Amino acid sequence: MNKRLESEAILQALVLEAENNGSEVRLATLSRLKEACDDVLSGEALKLARELGWRKDWFMPNRPLVVRSVHEYRKMRHNRSPRTEPTGPTRDTIAHDHGLSSYVKARESERMAVNRPPRPRSGTRARRSDDIIAEKLDFTDQAIVRTELIEGRLAKLKFDTLAAFFHRLSGIDLGNRESFSFEDVASSIRGQISTDDREALARLAVRLYDNELLVTMGLINEAGRIRTDYGDAVLVKTDELRVLVRLAGLDAQSNTVG
Repeated sequence: MNKRLESEAILQALVLEAENNGSEVRLATLSRLKEACDDVLSGEALKLARELGWRKDWFMPNRPLVVRSVHEYRKMRHNRSPRTEPTGPTRDTIAHDHGLSSYVKARESERMAVNRPPRPRSGTRARRSDDIIAEKLDFTDQAIVRTELIEGRLAKLKFDTLAAFFHRLSGIDLGNRESFSFEDVASSIRGQISTDDREALARLAVRLYDNELLVTMGLINEAGRIRTDYGDAVLVKTDELRVLVRLAGLDAQSNTVG
């Protein structure tokens, strides 16, 4: 089956099941789920969020379509018209319903297929991983494994970036430490920071509080911690970001940051 039609096949099967069971509630849920996915992927959800002054993080262009995206869209629609727009399907409902979650995953896989960059040259590790996934797993499992791979590669990239930054700043090699805390790093470089270095740290700290920038890289600042929105892996913990802000000479509790 063409992967572009996978979500349609899943939805068709779910609708047929609901019709056979005579469940109008289930049919309405499926309709709202499809509408939510359509509007998030088309940009209509982002447009509505801007009109309503609603939080836009989950609807930004090129952001992965996840269960939370649908949840936030339905919450936004309900907030606008509480008497006519139900809140569901909610995040918990979808997460505990194999049919609904499979549909969302299929829609995201189709989005990725359209936006996927050219495949790596034959022989590269990324190409071998992709071939193994395609050969050994069914469609649903492929989406799960690819999600985990993307999350892991993104986390490694961000760690390598931060490690290189601190190595250049203070000579500390985070890659050679089995464990470390940002307080350790702070104590090692405090006193070595020049005015220019502090300004560079300040610019980094400000970017780490800029959610519109972070979401374009698959990240989000949630309550002062930097995490991936795709799998909820934490890249920078709250106390670690607090240390960075302090080193930069900023005040996270004021309007100086964020």
